[in-house]
Amino acid sequence: MFNLFNLIASNNPQEKEPLSAASKQLLSQQAFTPNQPNPIVQDFETFIEFLQLHKVEVSSNQNAIAPKYLADLNSRLSHPTIIDFQRPSQKSYPYIHGLYLLLRASAIAQVQLDKKKNILHIAPLVLKSWQELNDTEKYFNLLATWIYYASEDIMDYSGRAFPEWVFVVNGWRQLSKEDLDFTDGSKNNEWLNRVRLHNLALLNLFGFVELEDAEPLAGKGWRIIKVKALPLGRAIMELLDKTNWRKGLLNESEEDFSNPFTDKQDLKPRLDIIVQNSTSTEILQEEFQALDLFPTWEKNLQMPEPEAQDGIFTFKISIQIHIQKSKDKFSTETIWRKIAIPSHLTLYDFSSAILKAFDFANDHLHQFTYKDRQGFKQSIYHPYTQYEEDAVFTDKVLLRDWQVNIGDRITYVFDFGDWWEFNVVLESIDEPDPKLKKAKVIDKKGKAPEQYPDYDDE
Repeated sequence: MFNLFNLIASNNPQEKEPLSAASKQLLSQQAFTPNQPNPIVQDFETFIEFLQLHKVEVSSNQNAIAPKYLADLNSRLSHPTIIDFQRPSQKSYPYIHGLYLLLRASAIAQVQLDKKKNILHIAPLVLKSWQELNDTEKYFNLLATWIYYASEDIMDYSGRAFPEWVFVVNGWRQLSKEDLDFTDGSKNNEWLNRVRLHNLALLNLFGFVELEDAEPLAGKGWRIIKVKALPLGRAIMELLDKTNWRKGLLNESEEDFSNPFTDKQDLKPRLDIIVQNSTSTEILQEEFQALDLFPTWEKNLQMPEPEAQDGIFTFKISIQIHIQKSKDKFSTETIWRKIAIPSHLTLYDFSSAILKAFDFANDHLHQFTYKDRQGFKQSIYHPYTQYEEDAVFTDKVLLRDWQVNIGDRITYVFDFGDWWEFNVVLESIDEPDPKLKKAKVIDKKGKAPEQYPDYDDE
């Protein structure tokens, strides 16, 4: 049975045996180019070029790449995936899916509204930082991004309680003992389900494993025959085992993992790479270079500080209500309000404006939930909410500093008991208006629901 603590609990780093001479020699002599030790950097940059050539549309909820682009993109990669699906999705192409998660997690590729369509575009400043890295730096920045950030949480369908890399390392334990053969049916399918195909594709692109695949069965996807651990993969996994890379994964020291009473809800990666004193990538760099490895790794990918957005923000706030037409029949109606609000006001002010627009009393807690530029869900809470020390509160965030873009969909929840859930969309940011000093309802549709309806006893 999978046990997280068997994986992450280990001895004090000072008590560990040193990295083996064979692994250190292999790592010291390894050359890094766009296609060595395998074409992870080459394919990553091919993906970037594809996004620069095409306005690639993505879905509104999960931001998955629209199917019409997938075959073309797949054909440009070093390992085109052969499948036999009639209606393939992004996940049908594990190399595309893995590279997509790296692009989003690095913030080089971000979702932006363009003429009412969500487009996966390249962020110029982040791309510039990437282009300033040498080949060794590119390889290890991508490796760090994979380890610490490239989670399917970006697309809202991870369903995992623990960070993604935990499952990769746990799967490596079995692979390091024996080559895996998938020709005999379901013997090793559990391993594939745990590691997941996109991580297997990345293990291959990073030069950790050698894969053998075959023509897909009728109506089926990528068909893996054999997986074999390569010397470089063994060396890097040994290197990770000899260092305290886990500190960057959970923002804790390695000794903290030995506590078996840790709440699993606390074992989620700290994904805000801007506010940490040392980023997770820098932690990995320091751990590796403490063993006198990779001296040409000097710079790291930088995510520039977001710029403040001054002006008048216009939001459309909507809620669906159920209206009883007869004893057994109900209909759904969408009620909405448009609010214009100056950017110097806080999210708490915005919350108050929403409640006033819907004739609600401001007598309960609230929170805003949105996706950041990496695609991860973030929440900003009512100041009286009891959360962890690094929680962000609505009375401390100005609208001008709130990193949402035009077209972004935000969830506003009021009253955690009755759970009034509103959909919020930022429609525009207009020039400042000195005459508008507070929030104002500029358009509306429908009668607001009663906050405390009286229900007749039957």
